[in-house]
Amino acid sequence: MFMKYLFILGARDPEMMLIETLVLRTRHRLAYALADERRVYAGNAYKADRTSVRQGEPHGPIVWVECGLADLSQPRDIVVDHHHEGDPGYDMPPVRYWEGSSLGQVCRLLEIESTPELQLAAAADHCLSAAYQGLCPDIDPADLREWRIASRSNWQKVNPDHLRLTIERAIEQVQALKPIFIGGHEFFDAMDHDIPELSEASAILGRPVMYSMPEPRSGRIKVGALNGSPDMLKAWMDCARKVLGLEDVYGNPIRGYAGGYLRGDILQHA
Repeated sequence: MFMKYLFILGARDPEMMLIETLVLRTRHRLAYALADERRVYAGNAYKADRTSVRQGEPHGPIVWVECGLADLSQPRDIVVDHHHEGDPGYDMPPVRYWEGSSLGQVCRLLEIESTPELQLAAAADHCLSAAYQGLCPDIDPADLREWRIASRSNWQKVNPDHLRLTIERAIEQVQALKPIFIGGHEFFDAMDHDIPELSEASAILGRPVMYSMPEPRSGRIKVGALNGSPDMLKAWMDCARKVLGLEDVYGNPIRGYAGGYLRGDILQHA
């Protein structure tokens, strides 16, 4: 007998849209995590008030994809995620990007075999910089770069050549950044720079950067680090809490990112 999962989806992004397509194609059910009667976004995906499932509607096992309820007393049947300690994909290194990515985890549940395009999407989402450095099996960095241009230009509704040029300019800007030492490790300081496609350029170069940006929906200022080694990101997170005074510090050093939020208006470099 065909067992239908009920997938609860978190914030909308390209990977989540691909997951949604696969769920619908295989005739499983889906719903969304909601906060304040709207679909969650990245900043509140784990603080949902409820889901869009109709009360009393029958369903099979529930799969929570990169989201959760604010009420932590409510258990989650099956978790698909790689953002937090304890998630199935959290500790997966680049060589196991397929198992680590949420996309790969969903494909396993749906019994969908990997394809070159699905592999590119999984590697890009799980460990983009490592994939660009050739550390992910079956992922060619040149193919990844072209696929990223095509898929992201379609997502952003921009001309592919325009996006390609923006990334090339960002690469030049990242190469010109000055170093800054955080927790004894060298990052490159993009704190006072407005560099469109900073994260993509940093990932392509394999150059660790530290940046800040406003988060429009929450009104908070996020400070982050990207594309360092696991040891670098662990040290950065420790420094973010103890020296930089950031709050709600988060990150996954294996996947190459970390961040936190300013308590006040001034951040002192350490």
